[in-house]
Amino acid sequence: MSIFSVCGCALLTTVLILLLREWRTSLSLPVRVAGVLVLFLAAFSLFTPITVRISELFSLARGGSVAPILFRALGIALVAEFTSSLCRDLGENTLSSGVALFGKLEILLLALPFVDDLLSLAKELLEW
Repeated sequence: MSIFSVCGCALLTTVLILLLREWRTSLSLPVRVAGVLVLFLAAFSLFTPITVRISELFSLARGGSVAPILFRALGIALVAEFTSSLCRDLGENTLSSGVALFGKLEILLLALPFVDDLLSLAKELLEW
């Protein structure tokens, strides 16, 4: 899908939601969820070529052990942001903040081995 298709889908969904709010409020949520799923699937279709290319770049740079951790962190960030935005749209700001905080802490936990490697490298450079 091109950006024009995605924007058209989002605008069409928005207009449908606004019209349904006036006539049948109960149908606006399913239309919103369907629109978000279409947009999410469109974004997911772009994710595969990006991951393949990034994996190739990491293998060329001999950073093969780093790539899986970065992909996990990216997945955690995307899921946390999507869930946080959904909670915020539904009016649950506290729950949204909690999801965002948990996602950030989980990414920090994933990054701790990198911090250990960085500190050991700095120690080696200082001893040199």
